[in-house]
Order: sequence, then structure tokens, then C-alpha cells
Amino acid sequence: MKMFTLPKRALNRALVYAGLFGIVFQLTAACYAWWHGVSLQAGWLLTLVAPLLCIASGTLSALQLQKEPD
Repeated sequence: MKMFTLPKRALNRALVYAGLFGIVFQLTAACYAWWHGVSLQAGWLLTLVAPLLCIASGTLSALQLQKEPD
């Protein structure tokens, strides 16, 4: 079973970091809104699609902009 490791190429690694930052930021903003009683829009979970695509394009070999060495 293969453990998750970060990509070796700089661009792929940057995409993974940007995606992780985006997910943490969106969840923090949602918690902040909930804490202050601000209602979120109905499809706020769709805002997680862009960070997930960044993570996928950094980790999945079919979507990588720079192919990882084997």
C-alpha cells in the first residue's frame, strides 16, 4: 500500500500547497461566519472544488503539469 507523499517537482508541490491552503481558508471562513451568525449561501461547499482541483492536479499523474520521475 502506497503512502501519500508530496510531489517532488516544484510546480506540482506548489499546487498541492495552494489547494491545502484554500481548503483551510474556506473552512476557517465558514467557521467564522457560523460563529458570528452569518448565514452562508446554499452551495458554499462548491467553493471547495477549486482547492480540490489544485490538489488533484498536483498529485494525480494524469493531471500533473510537470510529470514526476518514477
